[in-house]
Amino acid sequence: MKNILLLFLSIFFGVSLNAASIRGGEITFQQTAPLTLEAELHLYIQANATATVPDSVTLCWGDGACSTAWVTNGIDADNDGLPDGEQLTPVQFLGVYRVAHTYEDAGQYTLSVNEPNRVISMNGGLEPFPFYVESLATVTESDAPHYSPVFYEPAMLDRSALGQVFTHLSAAFDRDGDALVHQLLIPKSEAGTIPGYQEPASINPGPNNQLMIDAETGLLVWDAPQRPGRYLINIMVSTYRDGALWEQVTRDMLIEVEEMMALPPALTLSEESALQEVQVGDMVELEAVAQSIPFGGEVELTAAGGLLAFFNTPAVFDTTTGPQPLEAFSWMVEPEDDRAAPYLIGFKAKDLSSGLSTFIPVQFQVVEELTGVVDEGRSVPLRVFPNPAIEILQVEAKVFSIPVRYEVYNANGAMITSGQWATFPAQLNVQQFPGGVYQLRVWGAEGQGVQRFIVAGK
Repeated sequence: MKNILLLFLSIFFGVSLNAASIRGGEITFQQTAPLTLEAELHLYIQANATATVPDSVTLCWGDGACSTAWVTNGIDADNDGLPDGEQLTPVQFLGVYRVAHTYEDAGQYTLSVNEPNRVISMNGGLEPFPFYVESLATVTESDAPHYSPVFYEPAMLDRSALGQVFTHLSAAFDRDGDALVHQLLIPKSEAGTIPGYQEPASINPGPNNQLMIDAETGLLVWDAPQRPGRYLINIMVSTYRDGALWEQVTRDMLIEVEEMMALPPALTLSEESALQEVQVGDMVELEAVAQSIPFGGEVELTAAGGLLAFFNTPAVFDTTTGPQPLEAFSWMVEPEDDRAAPYLIGFKAKDLSSGLSTFIPVQFQVVEELTGVVDEGRSVPLRVFPNPAIEILQVEAKVFSIPVRYEVYNANGAMITSGQWATFPAQLNVQQFPGGVYQLRVWGAEGQGVQRFIVAGK
């Protein structure tokens, strides 16, 4: 992704501080009654010797009102009447804060949290700089509940090695079945901007220093960090309903780059297709195997996603640890699973010695009839942008030689247009497409690529 700004931070936690430092977080929410939202803030905390998880935070609702949200998770080890958050590692904690609010009018509102507990290195010394995160919620007068996207993979700052590929997958899931689009944002402050931003390529620039995110799966790839430090990024997940922007949730996250003699673990799947068609009644099975590099270290193999946690008959994948862990993912596709938006599972291998991780996303599309669009031939990575599109969709791939054929399918699996490009990269005019979700299939002598895109409602 071009022209993404990144803030390079050398952040020192617990230096002359009496409070724990915030390493990331996000605000999710649900509408529980007419005009009423319940918000949930996740804070990922770096504890120090004197403090761990804050007892409360202030959440502002976008209509001029703010509320105190109290921590709700963990045990009350210090007997102060409040839980202490969940300990994720010896020094990392998760604090979950909940609070509700009723609006006077329907509309779209920006929920925000601005907390002081972050210190950054800037202008030659340590300076306080608040943690700030926001989300966009749609509030209606309907009795029917609706839900923001939620993240099933924590932002607990997997480590990154200098010169090695770093990946992260938030495993976003939308209970309402709205279409999801991921993008990188310029991190904000409450005032709007943060001084000190640089282009990622300007920090030891070169072709071997690229940061990008897949708009569809949310797979973040940094290939590769060139300087040690801690880097702040924001990942925004937007939901689209009938082609129109519905809601947005932003994850704030720090990426720690260290000099170490270590490589991310290897992760392979028995089915390599990143997008698979399934039908109601199918038993979907997939094997994952992980291995440390060099071989011999302990690796943890996990999977995350809404399919594993939300439904009456969830998918199954057990956590496995060992030098070469292997685990089987299985999912019986039930009638309740039938929806237009694909499901995503994020498979993760984490080296328990180095803390380095590797992610692979897999999407499952429930269809009435198998189209053969997804699994024919050799897979070719395809890039489409802007996504969502309004007038022109740009289509790129590294390996296609002309001529290149294409087909476009709507959310119901019906082909709505097809053709052939005599030049490539190419453009697809989508001005006449109704707002909604589409699938583009592109193929040539080298194989085929498939990518989902959204046309924004006019």
